Amino acid sequence: MPKSKIEWTDYTFNPVKGKCPIACPYCYARRMYDRFGWNPELRFDPTVFNNLPTKPARVFVGSTMELFLPECQVWLEKTFDLIKPYKWLTFQFLTKQPQNLVKFSPFPENCWVGVSTTDFDALAKADLYLPKVKATIKFISA
Repeated sequence: MPKSKIEWTDYTFNPVKGKCPIACPYCYARRMYDRFGWNPELRFDPTVFNNLPTKPARVFVGSTMELFLPECQVWLEKTFDLIKPYKWLTFQFLTKQPQNLVKFSPFPENCWVGVSTTDFDALAKADLYLPKVKATIKFISA
């Protein structure tokens, strides 16, 4: 697994692949899917769990997909089950859908949960829902 260039994490991995159905106008991942001709079909890829780090590290989960969508719920629950044994890793989840976080709470102990905000309305939404979430670390990315 190659190191990430994102300064706040060590690695990224994407157990759910495909074009995110939200289609944010600024989404870099959708442009990558188009540019490189990647398969746009939403699907679960359990093979990403084969290459997780063997030493303590931070792993950003879902860097190319909004995981906290109804379409991804079954796969996200499976992801939580599969990451629980990796106690030496910190799995970082980031969403723009904070209203969907509560249904997954409490999160496994080795998970950090964050809300990405792009404007004051999104920040207000994060302030409303994030306090209701039980996670080891909760954060806002602004």
